[in-house]
Amino acid sequence: MGKREELYERKRQAMQLMAAGKSWKEANEQSELDYSRTGIQGLYRRWCARGDEALIDNRHGHPHKVTSEMREWMNEHSTEKPEEQASRLVSEIKARFGVELEPHYVNVLRHQLGLPVPRPGRPSQSLPCEQSTETESGTDFSP
Repeated sequence: MGKREELYERKRQAMQLMAAGKSWKEANEQSELDYSRTGIQGLYRRWCARGDEALIDNRHGHPHKVTSEMREWMNEHSTEKPEEQASRLVSEIKARFGVELEPHYVNVLRHQLGLPVPRPGRPSQSLPCEQSTETESGTDFSP
């Protein structure tokens, strides 16, 4: 288990302890977290409102815009249309979920989900290049 997963599990344990009636201090110690009173209580409030999604490490200081429902949709959609541009996905996400994302972030999400990320200006690898020595008129221009 990686460090992020371990931290997630410790946070989850602390939240469950607090929900069971333990004080913030006891939950903090038993789960081996080193949070301040305000830090763990704020996490507890977010956890009560959003569930386990609130426990995901967030280094930017703002709530995650991408929900599990959006991740599922992206997974299905990008599997069906792997070559679709991020700017097009941004429009579809805005229309479907009401969330504005930057095209760069859509590609970051694709990487995180293990989905294909189309590279601009590169032809698809799935289409073989057909080379012929004859033109459509049948004239041979080979040396």
